[in-house]
Amino acid sequence: MKANRLLFSAVFVFLLAGCSAVMRSGDDLSRKVDYLRQDVETLTKQQQELINEIREQKGSAKTSVTTATEPLSETTDGSEAAPPAVEVRNLSPDPAESYKKAFSLMKEKRYSEAEAAFGGFIRSFPRSDLADNAQYWIGECFYAEGNLESAARAFQGVWEHFPFGNKVPDALYKLAACQRKLGRSSEADKTLERLKKFYPDSPAASKIPAEKPAS
Repeated sequence: MKANRLLFSAVFVFLLAGCSAVMRSGDDLSRKVDYLRQDVETLTKQQQELINEIREQKGSAKTSVTTATEPLSETTDGSEAAPPAVEVRNLSPDPAESYKKAFSLMKEKRYSEAEAAFGGFIRSFPRSDLADNAQYWIGECFYAEGNLESAARAFQGVWEHFPFGNKVPDALYKLAACQRKLGRSSEADKTLERLKKFYPDSPAASKIPAEKPAS
């Protein structure tokens, strides 16, 4: 009889432990379900935001496209009239034309306008083969106006910003001329030395007076 009670107690404890484990596992499962529900809600919200964003982009794209969508008007005899012709223009700037316009302004001695035009050309076409030429002619415009400081900075800009351009030797020569007129003879000498060192065969280097032999 006592053995039966012990056996019953052991079974009861085992069942109680099992129930506790099931309850704990049930709690864990409930928490996992809650986490999954939160993930699904988050993904659903993100998906809806993405759909709304795509719809907005499509809507803005439709409004930005200009097409002839006006209804056809009727002529006096009842037939439909042809839609008005739409003129298509190429609004992209032409580098050669922009440069030519700026150069023409300089030839006409409209130096302030030419400086602005050459500056606009460089901003629009910084990688053009004519960009260093435009920078050089800005210096020539300032030089013609007698603005030697600005001219020197412009010629210096050819050397600094377009070191492989074909106008670099001429820019160095004119930079030295500006420096000498500004009373900076030592700087002018260094500039000419740079010209002779890096561009010895250039026409600009041939303009440098030969050094007088020591007596």
